[in-house]
Amino acid sequence: MIDVRNKEQGSEIILRPNCSADWPENRRIIQTVMVFNGLLGLCFAANGAWLLLPFMGIEVLLLWLVLGKVFRKLQIQHIVSLDPQNLSIDVGHQRCERHWQWPRQTSFVLVTVLPHPWDPLQISISHCGESVSIGDFLNKDDSRELLSALRQNGLSIRHYCGLSSLQV
Repeated sequence: MIDVRNKEQGSEIILRPNCSADWPENRRIIQTVMVFNGLLGLCFAANGAWLLLPFMGIEVLLLWLVLGKVFRKLQIQHIVSLDPQNLSIDVGHQRCERHWQWPRQTSFVLVTVLPHPWDPLQISISHCGESVSIGDFLNKDDSRELLSALRQNGLSIRHYCGLSSLQV
């Protein structure tokens, strides 16, 4: 998902992975599985198969752990801030974990076009040999939209790898 916000002195491009369910929806899924397992567990326990109850509890616990881990991973966001003099990149989950700030005039965009037609563009921003990959989690259409937004904000596209032409 790409959100471009134009400001008085530049713009801000916010990148987030597509996330189909928020945490309350994930909790409802876990609760539904827990209720279903509870009813099934009562039926088994009534028939004397009470040894299945701990396994049903472990199943719900594992579901909660896996959904929690995936949800936390999907909370990452990349923020590219552009003003007339500087370009800054912030990467983090709940807060800024990594930060880069470079002069805008000497920064440029590197694009790698992968050979498979379904693969998204690999986009990174580079300055003096240092390169930061942005939007690795975007799909093909979103990566093209990101490239278009970077181009519209005046960043130069310096390098294409793979295919020689790119339609945006």
